[in-house]
Order: sequence, then structure tokens, then C-alpha cells
Amino acid sequence: MTTLNAHTFASRDDAEKHYLALIDSAAATARYIDPALAEVYREKLAEAKAGGGPRLIAEAAALGIDAETVLNGVLKNHEQRQQHIHRIELARITAKAAVRNAANAAAMHRIYREYQEAL
Repeated sequence: MTTLNAHTFASRDDAEKHYLALIDSAAATARYIDPALAEVYREKLAEAKAGGGPRLIAEAAALGIDAETVLNGVLKNHEQRQQHIHRIELARITAKAAVRNAANAAAMHRIYREYQEAL
């Protein structure tokens, strides 16, 4: 756990910049998907929106289920991911506003810690 004292930050502005950057970094980490996997998801989503495609048909065959089930699963997973990203973004915006309004570095630290726990 970090110990804050009078020498941790040179000024309140330094503390604010530090905690704003930490909040952005935590949001990026919470939203992160491996780029190669993200590309696969984009391709599957495009096929699902088009009503099907070779990737979804191959996945259905590999799983031994019908393509419509795979298609619906892709759309459902996409919607859940979008909701997750939306929650992270709202939490990020709220935490950054709270840091900007905080009286001191200790309050900023508390806000950041609560934000991390909420992710």
C-alpha cells in the first residue's frame, strides 16, 4: 500500500496529474483484449450481422451445434462486451471528475483505490 506524505507530490496539480493518468491506465487495462483476438471477434461480428458466414459455420461444425446458435451467441457476447466497456467508461469519467474536485492527494488516492476495486 502506498504511503502518502508531504513529500509524495510536489504540488496538488502533480498529484492530480498522477491519479488522472492512473485512472486512464486502469481503464485501458480493464478494456484490453489481445489485438489478434479482437480481430477474430470483429470478423465473427461482421459475419453475424450479415446473417452468417464461413467462420461461424466452421465454429458451429467444430462445436457440433447449429450456426444460428453460434450467430446468436456472437451477437449476445458483443452486446455484453459493449455494456462492459460502457460501465468502465462511466466509472472512468466519474473517478476523474472526483479526482479533479478532491481536496488533496490522500482523497485522490482513496478515489483511485475505490475506482480500481469497482472495475
